[in-house]
Amino acid sequence: MKRIALIALSTLGLVACGGTAKIGGGKEGAAQAFFAASSASSAGANRSATPLDVTGSVSWKCPEGGEASLNGFNVMVNTGGQGASVNQSFTIKYTNCGAAKSAAGTAVYNGSFTVTQSVVTGASGATVDQTFKGRIEVQGAFNDFIEADVKQQVAVTGLSSSSGAVSMKLIGTIKTSEGTHSFNEDVNVTAGGQIAVSASK
Repeated sequence: MKRIALIALSTLGLVACGGTAKIGGGKEGAAQAFFAASSASSAGANRSATPLDVTGSVSWKCPEGGEASLNGFNVMVNTGGQGASVNQSFTIKYTNCGAAKSAAGTAVYNGSFTVTQSVVTGASGATVDQTFKGRIEVQGAFNDFIEADVKQQVAVTGLSSSSGAVSMKLIGTIKTSEGTHSFNEDVNVTAGGQIAVSASK
């Protein structure tokens, strides 16, 4: 009986060590937390440039440790019109991905998004239209989640940036423990920026 009690206490101790922070900042905070996750898709967008190589899987090293893997690529290339485009669909799987920091510590992402994206190259550079669907758990210093059904339009250079302001357009919904946030607007985020922490834990 004493052994069972000790095991139960040990288990409770492990649970208590988990993060308690929640994603805060309303729509802006949800967009920032989502953008930290979407940065992994830059590995697919960059790989669609010349020479075209989208076979197999791609790994993306997360800024704060861990990785995200992109696999299950399905590709269609369009070379007509003013610019060439590469349309892809794939899955991003996050494995203990330290995607961003916060005042509470590192936000660690686990889970997956299904992504479809169109990378269009032209004289002024490359842009990417992406749709994300799925749910990831935000762990580490956090105990939260990001559930997305959203389209993101952003410059490829912005997607792969590690610092500075990034302008993008979001259309759809991003849900966290704060609630469901609806977007149909331009949003400014900070590449490599910190995720806001909710005042109430």
